[in-house]
Amino acid sequence: MSVFVCLVALCAGATSAEAQYFGRNKVRYNEFDFRVIQTAHFDIYYYAEEETATRHAARMAERWYARFSRVLNHSFARRQPLVLYANHPHFSQTNVTPAVPGEATGGLTERAKARIAMPFAAGLGATDHVLGHEIAHAFQIDIVRRAGHDAFSLPGWFIEGMAEYLSIGPGDPHTAMWIRDAAVHDRLPGMDELEKPYVSPYRFGHALWSYVAGRYGDEVLGRVLRSKVRGAAARLEHVTGMDRAQLTRDWHASIPAAPEDRDRRLRRPTQVTAFSADGARLHVAPALSPDGRQVMFMSERDRLSLDLFMADAATGRVIRKVVSTAADPHFDSLQYIRSSGAWDADGRRFAIAALIAGRPVLVLVDVAEPDRRTEIPLDDLGEIYNPSWSPDGRRLVFSVLKGGLSDLFLLTLADGAVRQLTADIFADLHPAWSPDGRTIALATDRFTTHVDRLEFGPLRVGFLDLESGAIRPLRDEPGPGKQVSPQWAPDGGAVYFIGDPDGVSNVYRADLGSGSVLRLTDVRTGVSGITATSPALTVASRAGTLAFSVYRDGEYQIELLDARAAREGVEADAPQASTDAPALEGSVPALLADSQYGLPGEAPVPSVAYDDRLRLESVAPPFVGAASGNGFGGVLRASFGLSFADTLRDRQVQAIIRLGTDVDDLALQLSYMNRRGQWNWGVAGGLVPSRFVGARRAIARVAELVTRETEHLRYTHQWGKLAAHYHLNRAQRLEFGVGMRRTGLEWQTITRVIDASEHKTVSRSLGEAPGGRPILVAEADTAFVHDTAISGPTSPVLGQRLRLAIEPALGGLNFADVHLDARRYFMPIRPVTIAVRAEHVARYGRGGTDPRLTPLIVGLQTRVRGYDLRSFAADECGPSATFCSAIDELAGSRLGLVNVELRAPIAGLLAGDLRYGRVPVEAIAFVDAGFLWTHRPDAPLEHDRFRSAGAGGRINIGGFVFEVTGARRFDGSRQGWTTTVLMRPGW
Repeated sequence: MSVFVCLVALCAGATSAEAQYFGRNKVRYNEFDFRVIQTAHFDIYYYAEEETATRHAARMAERWYARFSRVLNHSFARRQPLVLYANHPHFSQTNVTPAVPGEATGGLTERAKARIAMPFAAGLGATDHVLGHEIAHAFQIDIVRRAGHDAFSLPGWFIEGMAEYLSIGPGDPHTAMWIRDAAVHDRLPGMDELEKPYVSPYRFGHALWSYVAGRYGDEVLGRVLRSKVRGAAARLEHVTGMDRAQLTRDWHASIPAAPEDRDRRLRRPTQVTAFSADGARLHVAPALSPDGRQVMFMSERDRLSLDLFMADAATGRVIRKVVSTAADPHFDSLQYIRSSGAWDADGRRFAIAALIAGRPVLVLVDVAEPDRRTEIPLDDLGEIYNPSWSPDGRRLVFSVLKGGLSDLFLLTLADGAVRQLTADIFADLHPAWSPDGRTIALATDRFTTHVDRLEFGPLRVGFLDLESGAIRPLRDEPGPGKQVSPQWAPDGGAVYFIGDPDGVSNVYRADLGSGSVLRLTDVRTGVSGITATSPALTVASRAGTLAFSVYRDGEYQIELLDARAAREGVEADAPQASTDAPALEGSVPALLADSQYGLPGEAPVPSVAYDDRLRLESVAPPFVGAASGNGFGGVLRASFGLSFADTLRDRQVQAIIRLGTDVDDLALQLSYMNRRGQWNWGVAGGLVPSRFVGARRAIARVAELVTRETEHLRYTHQWGKLAAHYHLNRAQRLEFGVGMRRTGLEWQTITRVIDASEHKTVSRSLGEAPGGRPILVAEADTAFVHDTAISGPTSPVLGQRLRLAIEPALGGLNFADVHLDARRYFMPIRPVTIAVRAEHVARYGRGGTDPRLTPLIVGLQTRVRGYDLRSFAADECGPSATFCSAIDELAGSRLGLVNVELRAPIAGLLAGDLRYGRVPVEAIAFVDAGFLWTHRPDAPLEHDRFRSAGAGGRINIGGFVFEVTGARRFDGSRQGWTTTVLMRPGW
């Protein structure tokens, strides 16, 4: 993470909530007592809860190091930090990155020191893949850095796609599903299209690297990483000797065509047409009601968040939104990737796994009245997935990720008792309770995994006998491919599951009496959830109808099979022996197939206490520049910064200094922040100059000589502060601070004498004079911040924001600043948002009108469009004034603002939906109004108003938002239309 340093107290990072006026919080609900295991090449940071899983991960990490070191011909020059978390809720609290890792983030490798941070996944096999992927990133970063370049400047398809190839090899069925779908629908991207936001860098990048490595050999990977050529595609061209257009054609030609004819012996599933027409890309985790008439599913069909919906199963008509996370901070997550919900046998209750305040919760929703729900906290269980009801509705079984290991647990609703059903290192997922209540079907890797070799096989369907605890496989013979999402037939005589013995995921039915297995679907792309092991299949417990999610044309849709079709199928084809040539020794496929290559023994590795000393984190690149032509400061200025932190970045020290050839150039700041818990606290201090440019202006004329005087008021702030923030939840926080501030003032005057007849400057002089006695005050501040706003690419579109701050000062001046900023965003008609803001800024107390204080108004044109400080002051002074003091005119003690804005994406207006297009452009119409009240000694209360209305637009170009508006001013001497261009997102 590159360092961003700003001259404000407690600036702890560009995206941290502490440095924001608004913004969501990263809440540290847990305090982790980390220890360190030191292997040959890794420092592995962990805590006691996950020690068993961590010791397995330590051996896997060394195995990955040996594989990549051989393939890439590279060794680390320093030890590699690896930070492990027991589950994703813990990982989301990491300080290794200032961002909050989303549910789809399985791990990360940060920029400053290539630290890897990741949670254990649901199963050590899945964890092994993520671990390999992130260690591949560490190799990429180190190789590219030694070649004099920055790996983070390379596009996602290059970096992520290569890491996928290195960690899973060339033959991944999930990637193949994406590629088949793109080929069937004529959407295969060219190399120049791989960087487009709608192209998955993981799947398509993986496919491209699989082709390149298969054609040119794995040694091409290291050569491309070490290439001095700039640009990802240019590197490939340089190393392969093939231009990108021909390489793209050859890659596309190597992709086998999907069979055109479907198996006509099978009945075609029914597509839910309403789902394919709602514009959403995700319809996942389906769950049918017992009678098969309703289906619950997760979707981002409202474009604002991923929510739980209930729809008519036959038509897809949405009946209601059951649970929403948009602008609602109550739920951290609905576990949409790894989990699905379940109906009870009566169809009255629906159970889902969720996260609230960083902790797992089982939510029981009353289907008739969704607002009535029971939330059962399960604090000791880490993370829960896939609840399933007992037939009598008294108990639920679910999968749990605890201590980095996946097991099954059972909850009795009457007394809240929790019982652990499995306790081992195998993955136990997707539990489904049998109709007779005696057996739990599950997907597990215990039949294909060899623990001693840490050799992980695919998930297979198994059966857990509740009385004995014994687990048996569905079939004795191993066979290829996965078996996931087991579901019982209504009579308990058969089990449905998703399998891919031929490399394509489809729905299968296993008769438990005869042992026969039938294939029920023939989907050319695949029956799948978001990941290869996401739950994607459901059976109506009474009606016998099936519903499943299918990946088709770049979207996840839901399809149905009626009860008759669910009983009919074709006999599953016998597994075919592989015809692939043996992998070359030392190649990626060969190394991945050899679980013993590089795997260290099981000898215990001692752990040591975590060393939390601060070390140099990064150095901000020095910046050298020339002074602007304002007449002050040196000719040259330079600034640079340093950041120190512990390995986990729980504590940070940042320093910045600016130097130049003049005393006006000196600025410095030093800050310390501790973010180990729900309380974030720190200290900061510094010397920061600022300037009110053009505070006073005067003009005089004698004959042909015109004398112009421009006075700037220079402030020198010396300050120190202790601050603390308490994060109540993701949306709310309390802020506190106390400190001292000394402000010195100095007038700096530029006098220019101009010969009007010859239009030339006769003389120019610079003068300095004291601006009054310095101000020394003790300061305090407290604030409440609430932010549930959902932002689009150009501005917020839904939710609300509130900030209430009180900042008293005592000492040389006694006053208190009060700031209230309330914003609300409504969407009465999609995609139009009505945004309303009311703001009050006031300075109370006898010292509040002292002219030495900085003016109350800052950035007037960002609050009331069409006005700026200079034009406002000019209006106040009058058009014929020969002297104007802008600082006196702006010394208002109270300010009130009201803004109303209509905003909508232009693409969405054309489509009637919340869509922004590839280049987000937003149309706006607004009404702004501001009122300024000024108290002056021995004078009546002055008040000014500034109102405007107009229209314009915003555009997001490469992450930078530009606003262009035309505003009609209704107040002041310069009424009429003005045009303003600002670089800022909408408020």
